[in-house]
Amino acid sequence: MQAFASHPFAQGLRDYYEQQYRSGAPAPVGEHNDTFVPPVDVFNTEKAYVLHVALPGCVKEDVDVKWISEKGELNVAGVVHRPGHEEFLQTLSSSERKVGMFERGIKLPPPGSDEKEDIDAFSINAKLENGILIITVPKAEKEWTEVHNIDVD
Repeated sequence: MQAFASHPFAQGLRDYYEQQYRSGAPAPVGEHNDTFVPPVDVFNTEKAYVLHVALPGCVKEDVDVKWISEKGELNVAGVVHRPGHEEFLQTLSSSERKVGMFERGIKLPPPGSDEKEDIDAFSINAKLENGILIITVPKAEKEWTEVHNIDVD
C-alpha cells in the first residue's frame, strides 16, 4: 500500500481532488451517490440528549426514527427527493445538494462519554422544522437518590 501512495499516479489523483476541494467546484451531474449520511449535532443536557439532523428538503412522511435498545443506538433513515417533474429534473446541469436515501446511527450516550444514562425510549420525540430534524431523547429518571443507605443484617 505504501508503494502506491508514493506512485506518481496516486499523487496526481491526490492533487486533483485537493484542487477540486479547495475550489468548491460542484461534482458533475451523475457523480453523486444515491445514498448519503446526514450530519448530526448532539447536545447533552441535564435531562435529555437533543439531536439536530440536517435534512434540507425532506418531508416528515419520508423520515423514520427508531431506538434500538440492544445497540444503544438511535437510527434515522429515509429519503430526500429533488422537487420537480421528470422533464424539469432532466435539465439539471449542476448538483450540490444531497438527495436520495439516507441512514444514520447515533450511539447514546456518545462514545467517549463517561456517563452511562439509561434512555427513556417511550418518551423520545422528533419534529422536522426548517430542514432540521430535532430529536429529543430523554434520560431515564433515576428511581434512587445519589446517596442510598443500605441496611446491614
